[in-house]
Amino acid sequence: MLSPHELATLMLLNSSERRIESLDPDVLALRHYELVEVRELRGGSASLQLSARGRDLLKRLGMNGAARGA
Repeated sequence: MLSPHELATLMLLNSSERRIESLDPDVLALRHYELVEVRELRGGSASLQLSARGRDLLKRLGMNGAARGA
């Protein structure tokens, strides 16, 4: 079960271009649940993105209207 903070972080990742720290405890939990992935970008930088599982969870919760990459 996700905490309110983890769910809010998942929603932020879905709807915002705002940078969220990959070592944030909530992000680490979402990565553990395989709801978020770290994608390597050109130049060696990395970006957080929702995984297919994370997008599916938000869709089931009715929160997929602003989904990135969907």
